[in-house]
Amino acid sequence: MSTPERQLRLVQVACILVVLTCLKVAMGVEKSPGEITWVQWVVMAVALWAVVSGFTLQRQIVRHSDRPSRRPTRSTPFTRWRAGNLVRLACATSVALWGLVLRENGGRMWIVNTLFGLGSLLLLIWRPGVSPEQSHSS
Repeated sequence: MSTPERQLRLVQVACILVVLTCLKVAMGVEKSPGEITWVQWVVMAVALWAVVSGFTLQRQIVRHSDRPSRRPTRSTPFTRWRAGNLVRLACATSVALWGLVLRENGGRMWIVNTLFGLGSLLLLIWRPGVSPEQSHSS
């Protein structure tokens, strides 16, 4: 495993620790769930958006190319690969963070646990993939 993949694995471990910390904090919340409010619906919608966007944003970033019609950028295949992986890790972690926000707003525990489980699953199944050759400027 090369250094970029190792660094991304360390970020993955840090994200898993954030999810576990959020779960511990959520278990300590003593709010009784009532009727689902509009705020809770918004939080659930944003959490689902984070699940989907983790995959779609990563693909959009990685597939972006420097077209001749566009102004040249410092973007390289390696930097796009790294940014795409970081976006996917951040989106997976944010699913669990939205679960904590939902719990703080009196969300039902089964929905909160589903968000924690989904965020954890996305973090656990993530793999950095093969990195493109690093450019001379990286």
